[in-house]
Amino acid sequence: MHDRFILLKRHKELTEMDKIKLALWTKNHPSLGIAYELKESFFALWDSDSGQKAYLKYHDWKAKIPKELQSAFEPLTKAMENWEAEIFAYFDHRITNAYTESLNSLIRVINRLGRGYSFEALRAKILFTEGLAKQRKPKYQRRIDDYVLEENFTMFKMPPVIREPEETTLLGIDLSTLIEKLEKGEL
Repeated sequence: MHDRFILLKRHKELTEMDKIKLALWTKNHPSLGIAYELKESFFALWDSDSGQKAYLKYHDWKAKIPKELQSAFEPLTKAMENWEAEIFAYFDHRITNAYTESLNSLIRVINRLGRGYSFEALRAKILFTEGLAKQRKPKYQRRIDDYVLEENFTMFKMPPVIREPEETTLLGIDLSTLIEKLEKGEL
């Protein structure tokens, strides 16, 4: 019943028992073995060190998909076609959108818990929840009472200089605090 999870594991993560079970499955169902090898070789694309190499590896990989398995891999190949430029740009810049997607997931949780917030209300709840907004701290200039040339000898006195604090500026939401409050169930 749980043997299907072996197919989801990467080959390097398989135990000896998993490898034996996988061999039995692929012996009895050769197309399953081909699909597993295609999955593994697709993951190998991500070890490429440039977008051009990954692009070439991907098209070689795609050409190896047998006709009977093309429908199973169609969602993947379609997504690769639709997002080709963005996906292969990853190899040159190594930046993902995972953080943003994680925050979007947290916002969906807040929306579900609130049962039907309007967009404006949800936005306000995220941006302006008390204690979550970052603020620029007021800047003060150091107070200068006097200059001392030698100990106990005052060269001259100056009036104290104190600059008024700047107006507090909101800089948006502190995302780490938002995540912490969501995880604790405080929002």
